[in-house]
Amino acid sequence: MMPTKIRIGIVGATGYTGAELVRLLSSHPNVEIAVVTSGRHAGELLSAHCPWLDSELVLSSFDPANLDVDTVFLCQESGFALHHAAELAQRMRVIDLSADFRLKDADAFRAAYGLEPATLPEGIRTVYGLPEITDHARIREAHIIANAGCHVAASTLALNPFAKAGLVSGTPVIDTKTGVSGAGRSRAETAYLFSELDGSVSAYKITGHRHIPEIEQNIGIAVRFTPHLVPVPRGLHATIQFPSTCTDPISILELAYENEPFVRVVHTPPQTKHVLGSNRCDVYATHDPHTGFVIAIAVLDNLVKGASGNAIQNLNLAFGLPETAGLPIHGLWP
Repeated sequence: MMPTKIRIGIVGATGYTGAELVRLLSSHPNVEIAVVTSGRHAGELLSAHCPWLDSELVLSSFDPANLDVDTVFLCQESGFALHHAAELAQRMRVIDLSADFRLKDADAFRAAYGLEPATLPEGIRTVYGLPEITDHARIREAHIIANAGCHVAASTLALNPFAKAGLVSGTPVIDTKTGVSGAGRSRAETAYLFSELDGSVSAYKITGHRHIPEIEQNIGIAVRFTPHLVPVPRGLHATIQFPSTCTDPISILELAYENEPFVRVVHTPPQTKHVLGSNRCDVYATHDPHTGFVIAIAVLDNLVKGASGNAIQNLNLAFGLPETAGLPIHGLWP
């Protein structure tokens, strides 16, 4: 029986995704944020380190043995959940915002992340957490939900309907552009300084990117993927091009997403600013008769639908709540 209020723990609450969870869950009618942790600031007010949050929550150290919540969100780098999720999942629901449980193929995970996959106790079920492509019953039954990330979510939502319909010829070329918050709040490299970023666009990890096997796992075909860093705080734009016989691609998207509350099919190319602050992903597609290509576009807020909002969507489904509970559908403007 579901408790009146779902008790929530957020591990890594002062990072961008952890703080975004606090912002969104503070308005959720069915939850209580019971524990927020920080490895460096235990005993201090969360608002002292996240002054945009009007919160009286006090940060604590991560103590897995004594964590008493119904669901814990792990907002840490890859590798953290590998060490802690199995223990936690025997007592509570675990929603992991890293990539530790996203890949089904152990060799692909080793190659992409240089880590050894976790060995889970018998009976502990995991599921990939992108609700638009994942059976909701599996999300309800899972002990560990591997929350999808921003690049993969946008690429998958734009491309998956065509791949599943057999309308993709050749290798899709995916070009994503993401805001700086996608790198996390603790990055201190020179490349992330304002003076280095402003007025510039850069591609990174041009071959062998760790998101490639995850996208391919979702859609079932090989892809060519290149991410770019752009000088904006948040937002992600994915443009995907592939040869196809489909001359009415909008109708394919409309059929695929007619019952999905957080995917909006639009009829003009969308902008990242249209979805900032919302849990929405806007998708668009057109056919180019000159080349026989379909061009598909998806935009989302990398910290909401690309991370924390999608995690709350998974929480809602896991506990049988309305999928939209506590989640913004409208963007911020201007």
